[in-house]
Amino acid sequence: MNLEIITFILYLIIAASTTIIVGQSLYKNGAVFLERIFRSTPHIVKPLNKMLLVGFYLMNLGFVLAFFTQKTSAIYSIGGCVEFLSTKLGIVYLLLGVMHLFNLFLFVTIEKRLNKETVSLENI
Repeated sequence: MNLEIITFILYLIIAASTTIIVGQSLYKNGAVFLERIFRSTPHIVKPLNKMLLVGFYLMNLGFVLAFFTQKTSAIYSIGGCVEFLSTKLGIVYLLLGVMHLFNLFLFVTIEKRLNKETVSLENI
């Protein structure tokens, strides 16, 4: 089998498995965070968490596949394979981190707004 094909298969396997592992971890551990934010409406936590997981999978796997087609040069050696994988996977992992930080920022902002509304309603 061609080294280029093996490299592409490795890229897809590593990126997809990482996406699934990280997604499951965020789903499992994020539920507690969502319960805290949406304590006044606990019935939406589970569906929201599932929707976030699906969105995470679609965004990340879509990026992995779109980025996969942008091959920069031919792969002729094991060194080229390692360079390709480290570059492509590094960018995918940076995207994962940015998406995670954005979600945390978004939910902290939502929590602050909900807490302000709760405090103002209690003063009435």
